[in-house]
Amino acid sequence: MGYSFCHKDYIEQYKFTGGINSESKVINMKVQNINSTKIANKKIKLPINLKLFFLITIIFTWVFWIPDALAKQGLISSSIFTNLGFLGSLGPLIASILIVLKESGKDGLKKLFIKNLHKKFEAKWWFLIFLLFPALIILSYYISVSLDQVYPKSEASGLYYFIPFIFFSVMFTGGPVQEEFGWRGYALPRLQEKFSPFLSSLILGFIWAIWHWPQFLVPKELTGMFFITPFWSFILTVISANFIYTWIYNNTKGSILAVLILHTQMNLFLWIFPVLYTQYGYLIILVTFTIAASVVILLDKKQFFNKVRRY
Repeated sequence: MGYSFCHKDYIEQYKFTGGINSESKVINMKVQNINSTKIANKKIKLPINLKLFFLITIIFTWVFWIPDALAKQGLISSSIFTNLGFLGSLGPLIASILIVLKESGKDGLKKLFIKNLHKKFEAKWWFLIFLLFPALIILSYYISVSLDQVYPKSEASGLYYFIPFIFFSVMFTGGPVQEEFGWRGYALPRLQEKFSPFLSSLILGFIWAIWHWPQFLVPKELTGMFFITPFWSFILTVISANFIYTWIYNNTKGSILAVLILHTQMNLFLWIFPVLYTQYGYLIILVTFTIAASVVILLDKKQFFNKVRRY
């Protein structure tokens, strides 16, 4: 009888504690689900200043680029304002100045424009900065012309002695200075505070590509490579290139000078070797950039899939 009583007590106690434990598990699961939801929501949200940066960049640029494109199509009358399309490329630079002033004042601007230009890094990276995009573009060009059996005339023809001067012209007026202080100087480090370099590269590459959209409205004879390149392939190509930019930026300790030169070399050699003026050029350049980006990610996957410190 005593054994039965004790056994009954044990069963009741087991049921009681088991019930509590089960209920605790349910509560813990609910708490975990709530926390997971909060974390997920937190992950997909960009900081308000970063959203503001992208918004100002796109609005400023498109205000100048869209009227310019419409005027060149003959859809609206040409005017002084429509001839100011060249100012549109300043969007990322203007946005970065405004947001950095808002965030940290003059000290922030000094860091953006002076300190970030004087980063010390291993000398081996200079070879990649100067030679990587030229090598990819030259390879793409000769593959394309071998398929087409047509050699598009280079605008650099007869100007090769002036390439050093043209290099600086491209840097200061052809996109790098206007863009890099914004894309890599401001946006990339703040994206990498929230996401891995891999995801940050996807996000920034997509926005960087979409930012160019009005250029695809300009007629072929007035703009060249933008109009004859399908927009979908341009987006994928820019995203692929952006992985390389992120890789160089992070391995040069956040050097803006490094990405300025990288961007200049890319634009300069696309001008010297007009691969995008060939029939299959846009596909070849997409494939070579994608392969290069894939190799970079595989070689440095530890960096790409872990958060990096802000430089």
